[in-house]
Amino acid sequence: MNIHWEESMKIGVPAIDEQHEELILQFEKLSKAVIEGGGIEGIGKLLSYLKEYAANHFSDEDNLMVLYKYPGIEEQRKQHAIFKENIDKLTDMLIRDVPTREIAIKIDATLIRYFINHVRNLDAKIADFIKPQTV
Repeated sequence: MNIHWEESMKIGVPAIDEQHEELILQFEKLSKAVIEGGGIEGIGKLLSYLKEYAANHFSDEDNLMVLYKYPGIEEQRKQHAIFKENIDKLTDMLIRDVPTREIAIKIDATLIRYFINHVRNLDAKIADFIKPQTV
C-alpha cells in the first residue's frame, strides 16, 4: 500500500487541504506500521490519533458547510459517520488480533482509499460550491 499526498488531492480550501495532507501522512505511518509488523500498541496509538484528528477535521468541514449553507451537508455527515465507524471496527480488530496482511488490506480499503475517494469527490464538491461565494 503505497500512499502519499498528491497535489491532485487539493480541493482549494487551504485549511482543509492542510488537514487532508496531515491525515494522509498519518495513513502512511499506519500502513507502514501494519505492513512492517508494528506492535499493537503503536498501531493503536496511530488509530486513536487518526480518530481524534478526523473528528476535529470533520467538525471543521461541518462548520464550513453550515457557514456556506452547503446543500450536500447530510450526505457528508453520513460519510463522515461511516469513516468513524470504520476506524472503530479496525481498532477492535487490532485489539483482538495481531496485525496481519488481511488487516492491512482492510485498512487500505476502508480507511485510506475510502478517504482519498471522499476527498476527490465529495469534498471537492464542497469547495466548488463555496469558492464562488468567497470571491
